[in-house]
Amino acid sequence: FNLGQFGGKMLKELENVIKLQKIDNQLLEINNLKGDLPQVVDALQQEINNLEKELDSERKREKEITLEIKTLEGKIEDDKVRLDKYQDQLYLVTSNKEYDALSSEIDTMKQDIDKAEYSILELSEEMENLKESIKSNDLIHQEKVQKLAIRKTELDKTNNKTKSVQTKLQKERINIVKSIPLRYIREYNRIAKGKGGVAVVPIEQISEEKKDKKGNIEYTPVQVSCGGCHKIVPPQKIVEIRTGNKLIHCEFCGRMLYWDEKISEIKSNDEEEIF
Repeated sequence: FNLGQFGGKMLKELENVIKLQKIDNQLLEINNLKGDLPQVVDALQQEINNLEKELDSERKREKEITLEIKTLEGKIEDDKVRLDKYQDQLYLVTSNKEYDALSSEIDTMKQDIDKAEYSILELSEEMENLKESIKSNDLIHQEKVQKLAIRKTELDKTNNKTKSVQTKLQKERINIVKSIPLRYIREYNRIAKGKGGVAVVPIEQISEEKKDKKGNIEYTPVQVSCGGCHKIVPPQKIVEIRTGNKLIHCEFCGRMLYWDEKISEIKSNDEEEIF
């Protein structure tokens, strides 16, 4: 059989779905030009935001520790003044009861001073670790900000190159979607979602070059396959696809199939290996 011998008016819905896919293919190419830059930029920005939150928290804690140490140092000074006073009074007491009470007060005061000094040591250690963390996070923050600036510049350059084309394509897409019944759009979106954005593909007919007895060259179809998954299309479906008066799906990948006069016909010399 020869697919070229079949004709007929293509289903309007199929025509529009094909147009939609061609628009989406161009949008996919634009996205491929950007590569993973949008995701990299977003990830870097999120990392920077998280670092800034952490740095804010660390600097807040740094101020709290400074205030706590200052308060404890003030308390120690006051306690030492009171301790000296109690110790001076110790020599002036006239009874064992007064002496015991004052001694107990002195012991409590010494314990309070020791506790406050130990707390200052702990807070000083925390402060030292905090300063190291702030210093490290500051350096990481600076590096990521620089890296983000570079990546943003790269993305902006790509966006500037493709912006006008992308805007035009997006407007065309909105208009073509309006002309397609909702059930076809839903089907298109469902397939595209699972197939990397490609829901509609042309079939590929490989025709082998043959010469008749008179030396005339003619091409005989030897393989027809899906342009998406490249699995063989059953013969009974080929005529329907070529005619284009109904939607036909690939039995393997589920994509919608159609015949494209420009790219579906692949001619091969019989001396070349086809399979």
